[in-house]
Amino acid sequence: MSPGTLPLDGIRARISTIETRFESPRRETMSVADAEQFDPFGEAYLAALGARNAPPGSSASIGAIAFGPTPRGTDNRLSSASTSSGRASSDPRVAAAIGGVASTGGPRPVGGYGSMPVPSELQVYGNGRIPAERLSPIAQNGHRLYAPAAAAWDSVVSAASADGIDLRITDSNRSYDQQVDLAARKGLYRNGGLAATPGTSNHGWGLAVDVDVLDPRTLEWMRANGPRFGWVESVPREPWHWEFRPHQV
Repeated sequence: MSPGTLPLDGIRARISTIETRFESPRRETMSVADAEQFDPFGEAYLAALGARNAPPGSSASIGAIAFGPTPRGTDNRLSSASTSSGRASSDPRVAAAIGGVASTGGPRPVGGYGSMPVPSELQVYGNGRIPAERLSPIAQNGHRLYAPAAAAWDSVVSAASADGIDLRITDSNRSYDQQVDLAARKGLYRNGGLAATPGTSNHGWGLAVDVDVLDPRTLEWMRANGPRFGWVESVPREPWHWEFRPHQV
């Protein structure tokens, strides 16, 4: 049985295993075998995992670049500066998030943030139906977000890189059809699964990312620094899910 077709009890057991690793005082770095059990992201995550472990130069590693970070050797700080320069915001809280000073940093509560305040310019399209050209590409190839969120995420990647953390996202904007597919495969969150009701996911607004937190150091860094850039861990049981909420940090 493939990871994408596991019954809900199997999914819950695997998530529990991963969460136990996150909380372990030994702070173990997860192995490839652990990674194969950690599949909240569907096919995109599996493709990224395969690319990361494929021999250099192979078709797998080349074809899955869209799911990974900026290639090694690229100056993330330059990428961030160039992409963020056209996405400045007149909103002081958003501008502070892009600059990494939206808050003093440090862990924030997990969940409890309420409904996402969706910008009116996105509401006119509807959740999961925002045209690709209305979203901005980020320095991690193949992913798009609402422009201010994209600029803030590029800033997060740059800051993490400076601290020796290689931030990778496995999912960003999610169309309505993708939300339907995910709900069918993973079950609805309210029923113990991993998916929001189609048409309500904050991925559908381009305001959420799923982060590869297999290495506990990555999750620790995000919890300590994500809020400085307007990103919060907003869903209990999903330490990989982060949302852009610069007005709530």
